[in-house]
Amino acid sequence: MTKPRAMLAGDDPSADPLLSCLAAIRAPPRELETAPRTADGSRLLCKRFCRADGGSCARPDCPDAHVPIAQRQTCWTLDRYGVCAREEARRADPKAPRCWFPHPVPPPADHHIALQVEVGMSDRVVSRCRELLGADAVVGAARADLSRNGDVLVLVTAGHRGVANAARILADDEHLAARIKRAYATGANHAADRKGDERNERGGDEGVLFADASVVGDDADALDATLREKLASLVDAALGGEKDSSFAARIRVRCFPPRLRDVVLEALEARPVLGGSHGWETCARVDDATHALDVVAVRGRAHVTVWSLDRTGPDSLRAWLMDAGEAARKRRTDAGAMCRAFHKIEEATARAGVAIERTWRCVDVGAAPGGWTQWLCARLDAACGGEVFAVDPAELGDFKNGRLPPNVTHLKMRGEDAVETVRRAGDVDLLVCDANVSPETATGIVSAFVPALRRGATLVLTFKDATKGYAEWRRQMESATDTLTAIGFESPRIFHLFSNCSREKTLVAKFAGGRDEKRTGAGVPARAEASSRKASRDADRSRLLLARSLAVFATMPGEFAEAHIKARGFAPPPNGSVRLMRGRLLKILSDEVIAESSWHAS
Repeated sequence: MTKPRAMLAGDDPSADPLLSCLAAIRAPPRELETAPRTADGSRLLCKRFCRADGGSCARPDCPDAHVPIAQRQTCWTLDRYGVCAREEARRADPKAPRCWFPHPVPPPADHHIALQVEVGMSDRVVSRCRELLGADAVVGAARADLSRNGDVLVLVTAGHRGVANAARILADDEHLAARIKRAYATGANHAADRKGDERNERGGDEGVLFADASVVGDDADALDATLREKLASLVDAALGGEKDSSFAARIRVRCFPPRLRDVVLEALEARPVLGGSHGWETCARVDDATHALDVVAVRGRAHVTVWSLDRTGPDSLRAWLMDAGEAARKRRTDAGAMCRAFHKIEEATARAGVAIERTWRCVDVGAAPGGWTQWLCARLDAACGGEVFAVDPAELGDFKNGRLPPNVTHLKMRGEDAVETVRRAGDVDLLVCDANVSPETATGIVSAFVPALRRGATLVLTFKDATKGYAEWRRQMESATDTLTAIGFESPRIFHLFSNCSREKTLVAKFAGGRDEKRTGAGVPARAEASSRKASRDADRSRLLLARSLAVFATMPGEFAEAHIKARGFAPPPNGSVRLMRGRLLKILSDEVIAESSWHAS
């Protein structure tokens, strides 16, 4: 299970409400519990009145507001996460109190596909959907519950492409598809899908979206009641578009959140037999079904969509919405990877558009157990000069036939000790490093190989959180990126891959070659700017360390301050007061700092 993304104190989740919904669970602001207010914020609510669930307050002179639920502040957890904590408590205990605050249903959003994923992967799924379908592709999100590691739903609009083509684009990214637990259809794009049988971009039949509708409820109980009342008639209306009514349609039901499944099946099984309605029944196996019924409840609105499963094959809506995830996970299993890092280099090169040529000379620093080397050597031809130098003092894992491939050379030494050996073999086309070290250490390792790189070589480098805390990891990533830019790597791109851990990112960059002062080009200003940023950060860090040191000296005991003064060759104050001792020491330290700064400036 992947942890939700961490944030620094300066990160503002409200800047992107979608990602704030997907971030780690936070308790509501304390003032909502201790001092709830009316909707306009002008008056405090009477908590006795709220607790009585619409009852009355015994105090005739109560100064607080006695207003109905619709005139109170909205539910904070529902606004933020799409789930109400009190509703969750009532599902476990029907006698638990109801939520004091209203649950307004937002206007319907224009979305067509819903992706169910782990919360720890959700921000990466959002980012990738925006890359593939456009910056406005993701229009909403909600959680299944308020558990720390539960599932979330990401709502995606198809835009001008149509539902089938948007689903195909998402399914074609195997690494994204492997992380999607389930993909639902939540509506037809009538602007793009005017004809039910129109062809998609690949020429295959896209599948028919018979109907999409939605029902609403003021809370979870009201929504469940509305579904029980209306769902069967919605399905009847959807299947009324079938030309052939001589057979009974078999429906495979899929629901989000999962607790909704019992409500949906109860509603379908208890439907009245209406004269003239088309026959249909539910079924458990998707292979037996002729239609899919997707019911997705988000923030008080249940989206109901019926679509056909008759068209099968790799170019069908069923393949892209139902089968893509399982197929991608099976291909990963069948790849024969010796470790999970195998998929990391595969995804990084695919995301960055790096095409491995079979003649390349590659260096894998920190290669053990050999996942990246395994993936690289399978794409190189030893007869054409393609080879991999696997640099690591540790043993590599088991390759096929129990021995290294002919295009792999294992250098059992540290990275800095292997530079000369690699350099004598010829220019390097690809340098990769997945060593379990901090970003600054990893940058130092790959920097040693710069003399061996050809102009235009590619660097793939993992930034791991082998540091003291999340903030330090972030700082080191920024510093490492600037360092790489300063030594000649251009256009660095940092990806949070699906194959990365929650605190791990992968950088891909091109080497521009060694440029001396006589050369000019687009890379020179970029490197100068990077060097300037790095120098500024180093100066800020030095000032912070100095401030902390001065704070320590300013609060130390008098006898310690006196010892520091004597160690620097100065006489302590004659009366020996602690305050004067500290003041004299700080004056001495300040003079030292000024003198050192003047020396550097000169």
